[in-house]
Amino acid sequence: MKNLVILGVTGSIGSSTLKIVQSHPEKFKLLGISCRANLKALAEIASSFKVPYLVVEKASGAEELKKSLDYKAEVWIGEEGLKTLVSLKEVDIVVVGISGISALLPTYHALKAGKRVAIANKESLIVAGEILKKVAKENHAELLPVDSEHSSIFQLLLKEKKDQVKKIILTASGGPFYRLPKEEFSKVTPEIAVKHPNWKMGAKISVDSATLMNKGFEVLEAKVLFDMPLDQIDVLIHPQSLIHGLVELIDGSILMHLSYPDMQIAISYALNYPERVELSVPKVTLAEVGSLIFEAPDLEKFPCLKLAYEVGEKGGIYPLILEAADEVVVEAFLQKLITFDQIPYFLAKTLDGFKITESSFVAEDLHQLLNLHQEVCRYTEKLIKRK
Repeated sequence: MKNLVILGVTGSIGSSTLKIVQSHPEKFKLLGISCRANLKALAEIASSFKVPYLVVEKASGAEELKKSLDYKAEVWIGEEGLKTLVSLKEVDIVVVGISGISALLPTYHALKAGKRVAIANKESLIVAGEILKKVAKENHAELLPVDSEHSSIFQLLLKEKKDQVKKIILTASGGPFYRLPKEEFSKVTPEIAVKHPNWKMGAKISVDSATLMNKGFEVLEAKVLFDMPLDQIDVLIHPQSLIHGLVELIDGSILMHLSYPDMQIAISYALNYPERVELSVPKVTLAEVGSLIFEAPDLEKFPCLKLAYEVGEKGGIYPLILEAADEVVVEAFLQKLITFDQIPYFLAKTLDGFKITESSFVAEDLHQLLNLHQEVCRYTEKLIKRK
């Protein structure tokens, strides 16, 4: 039996992971969980599984949580609490379902403690992927992707030698507006943008999917995870979301990973790797599917994907700048401060205008990276206010 920690247990990744734990109680024990704000849901999950270690963001939340529990548990607070939790000797696997840059430090500490980390957090890999890979190697830890696209590529590449691979291909549904004329983008509301056609996700990632920024971030992640140059990473629009990744080989063969769009599949693979277990998810009947649809992405209509390739080519801190700016710009759209079509505009303006003010900046220093991330956010906020 493996001892499991879920960071961000009340989110979509956390909820999917809990279904797996419930389906296979003989394989997993829930040792620790965390959440940022949904204390009621955290208390219900903790009481249901009798989780011994809990982490919340604030001291006031810790007191509130303790009063609501029907059993005794350790309740820790904030960044230090997360570090303590993921570093516990008895922890085997840490599922990182936290969204945003706040996942970076607990991910780092989990890898430093030699854990298997099943990561669904894009920001950490984009901002500090090489650092995370290095610390994982040094401490004999495992960094396994939980995004369905990266999980599929990971599984396909296990079967092939790297010099036999011509390119990897990530699929994108295209989001809710792929067929919408570009001149209509200014009329898109946040309420419509968060309704993804195939996946149930949070507001931020749903908007990123609608702009194809999410796919751009996945390209940057793939570059880090699989040590692939950008000219060997392609994106295909596949509105059915049944094929999650493809690998093209040098002899012209193309391998595909096909499954029903349910995050339990990728999460379960990371938890049980290299084994598989049976899951209660819908199965794909190919005769009913009939045909599969693919087309090239429209980079002029969706410039966010193009921006991701550009910052990936530049390297250095540019992926960090794009990711930080996107957090601010998407939130501004959700708050109706800017329109949908202005999202790529403000991303490009930030990339063009932001300059590092710290002359002694060291890219290997996580705290400097986090400080730089905050600087970029403040810069983008000022751009939006001025506009």
